[in-house]
Amino acid sequence: MIEHQTPRSHGLRVLTAAHEAVARTRGFTAMLFAVLLGAFCALGFAPFHLSPSLVISFVGLIWMLDGARSERQWGRAMFARGWAFGFGYFLVSMYWTALPFLVEPEKHAIFLWMPLIALPGGMALIWGAACALAGAFWSASPSRVFIFAVFMGGAELIRGTLFGGFPWNLPGTTWAPGGALSQAASIGGVYWLTMVTLLVTAAPAALVDTREENSVIGRAFPALMAVALIGFSWAWGAQRLSNDTVMTERTVLLMDAGVPQAEKFEDRGEPVIARYIELLQDVPSEDGDIIIWPEGALPYGILEDNNVLDLVTAFLGRRALIAGTARFTRQGDEVTAYNSLVMFTAGPNSAGLSALYDKHRLVPFGELPAAKIVPFGESISSILPSAMQRMAKNGFEPGAEATVLLPQSAAPPFIPLICYEGLFPEIVRKAQPQRAAAEWIVVISNDAWFGGGLGPAQHYSQNRYRSIESGLPMARVATRGVTAMVDGYGREFGTGNPHPGDPSGWRSAVLRSPLPAKLATTPYQRFGENFYWLTLVLFSGLAFITWRR
Repeated sequence: MIEHQTPRSHGLRVLTAAHEAVARTRGFTAMLFAVLLGAFCALGFAPFHLSPSLVISFVGLIWMLDGARSERQWGRAMFARGWAFGFGYFLVSMYWTALPFLVEPEKHAIFLWMPLIALPGGMALIWGAACALAGAFWSASPSRVFIFAVFMGGAELIRGTLFGGFPWNLPGTTWAPGGALSQAASIGGVYWLTMVTLLVTAAPAALVDTREENSVIGRAFPALMAVALIGFSWAWGAQRLSNDTVMTERTVLLMDAGVPQAEKFEDRGEPVIARYIELLQDVPSEDGDIIIWPEGALPYGILEDNNVLDLVTAFLGRRALIAGTARFTRQGDEVTAYNSLVMFTAGPNSAGLSALYDKHRLVPFGELPAAKIVPFGESISSILPSAMQRMAKNGFEPGAEATVLLPQSAAPPFIPLICYEGLFPEIVRKAQPQRAAAEWIVVISNDAWFGGGLGPAQHYSQNRYRSIESGLPMARVATRGVTAMVDGYGREFGTGNPHPGDPSGWRSAVLRSPLPAKLATTPYQRFGENFYWLTLVLFSGLAFITWRR
């Protein structure tokens, strides 16, 4: 007699069989499968934003951790699987960190192991440790998805803080910026959204419960909660996005020459300044426009070279210019360098310096010298690509703090972010003084370091979350990256267009756009990370309630 199976029981049998197959993997097979799951997870981020890949990957990881928890040395087994998953994830997400080593491959290709093995392997240690610690509270009950969200959410906060932090591709940024679900970042910020996303994408793992006594309702509880969270987030986002973008009367001209990194320092940088002067002359503009150039637009300090400063002033006219540049101070024989943003305001005969910001969150081992971070740092700096050595040998001095620049009538008050700083939500929230006075964000970057693959798209996507969290529009200019105007909802209002006359291999991008108006203060701007900590407590409580050994 053949037993009749309902569709629901058949579906659960399929899930149970899949769980058995995944949980029973051991040894090299388990490590390889974890690496592949982590690599697949990277599809959830820009430019793909295939969020279901996170569901498959995190469910697979939890089921692998189920099997690891049953081993005699469960702590070691859970760490190994979490580390292998993280290695695959960071390797695929950040492979572009190897591209600077290929600018001069004959000199630096031998050191590709640093970005392709040491970097993802080191960052994966945080995920491995989170999985091992979660093992102390692990059980076959639905509680394990809450435990997973708590420990992995904590790990991501640590990753964004430890050694200066590198919060690249946080799980919360899987939602395409400017879409309805991404608007949840305006409530509690990207770290809070990351913890919620971890629970939502891991919830289906709880449908398999290997205890002898279990209930369908208990197994389905995390999934039902995930559906409710998705529904609330979508409704919140749809309500926000129902509002049209309001424009101000100010006009911004975004301008990038698109010079390849390998050519930037050739011929003393004269082709670079020549191209920017051409753009100042040829791109249609009007008096009062605010022109923005990218980070390190010219291969020398604008403030230190009077000839270049006079040349720029002559063609700037009655417009304002925001540009990235290296800045130097001298005290005796000691020279101190800063990675700076400067603003020049048009005057009757010349342009005067009206605003200055020194980057305060520096890139470890790049702008922040390795000698200040780890022993033998000078030796590490000596094997970096030549262009990076210019920064890494002596490095930059960090600026004082995040700030709001108040250039009076030349431009509305704005928060400056230079490249790496655009990854950190707290910089915009804590900018001083007169944070409430800020009306927009200016991001300048040199994305030529990232090559032409996933790096520039991921960087741009993560920058747009700063607008969602703060409600401030963003003007972004990135060398060989995405140059764009973004409104306070993270929606792309316009992107840079090619401009004729480029030297061979260059990709100029220009965009003239009205500046969107800022939105009302968001909950995240008002309460900061409070929602993150409250959710951490809530998920911990739900884990305790649903916990069974």
